[in-house]
Amino acid sequence: MDCCAHEGPAAGDARFDLQRVADGVHVAVAAPAYKVNSNTAIIESDDGVVIVDTHSKPSAARVIVDRLREITTKPVRYVVNTHFHWDHWHGNEVYPAAYPGAEIITNQLTREAMVRKGLKRIQDHVRQVPAEVARLRVELAAAGTAEQRAKLQADLRLAESYLAEVRALKPALPTMAFERTMKLYRRDREIHLLYLGRAHTEGDVFVYLPKERTVITGDAVIGWTPFMGDGYPEDWVTTIDRLAELDFDTIVMGHGNPAGRDWLRTFRGYIHDMVAAVREEVATGASLDEVKQRVPARLAPTYEKAFATYEHYRPWRAGLLANIERTYAMVS
Repeated sequence: MDCCAHEGPAAGDARFDLQRVADGVHVAVAAPAYKVNSNTAIIESDDGVVIVDTHSKPSAARVIVDRLREITTKPVRYVVNTHFHWDHWHGNEVYPAAYPGAEIITNQLTREAMVRKGLKRIQDHVRQVPAEVARLRVELAAAGTAEQRAKLQADLRLAESYLAEVRALKPALPTMAFERTMKLYRRDREIHLLYLGRAHTEGDVFVYLPKERTVITGDAVIGWTPFMGDGYPEDWVTTIDRLAELDFDTIVMGHGNPAGRDWLRTFRGYIHDMVAAVREEVATGASLDEVKQRVPARLAPTYEKAFATYEHYRPWRAGLLANIERTYAMVS
């Protein structure tokens, strides 16, 4: 069920399907949006709530806060950021404002990445989005059909709204950091925060609920082709193998609907086979262009259909080509 949507300037850009994962555990699955939003996991315990990831902007986080107040009167005590990418922490500021005393937690590697790279990328957005707005205005003026105009008008409105938000952003960095493991013991629940190695970024955080047999992965596992621009393709499979050693049935991903262990095997297989195929091509002396021609043909029979659920939003082949470029640069 589509539980909630922001009704302000960015109406329709922060829509979430609230799904129950276990008793007291929910995930707000983000719908595809012009400016991508991450999923948010909601973990209720006896004395408060833990939130995992806070979306790409404060307005999206406020949607969840409003919904939370309908679910429980308990305060948010902790917010966990799984990694430093903008669509998982730019809503952080909303929670301490709504729930004074709320602590924001990640691991030390991710906090350092937020300071070194994340803060700079906020300013990059401030500089880059005006050009995006200008491009959309030109495209709107040239649009030939009513359908094209409606789509471009909606995108323009969302881009303008996002620009206003990112200009006003008050980045809320984590107030607590751990190295490899941190455990939150509540009367009715254990919450394990784990660093298992490099994958989507240098510091991915996994949230493990042993009693509920559930793991929250951030973007180390997602429902479409992974983004590897800040990733470590050769390490990623090893990290997933460590994850697979945990006892769980349900995966709450950074994007896409919750899944089971079958999807984890498919996702791992894609990364493993893509890296192996690129390595084999590099060993023959193939150029990047040659690798980008050959590897998709090798992987398509096994993986193209499996990754087709979000094809209209995140096309598999486009993601694969970007993954090949990243891997080629790292193994050459």
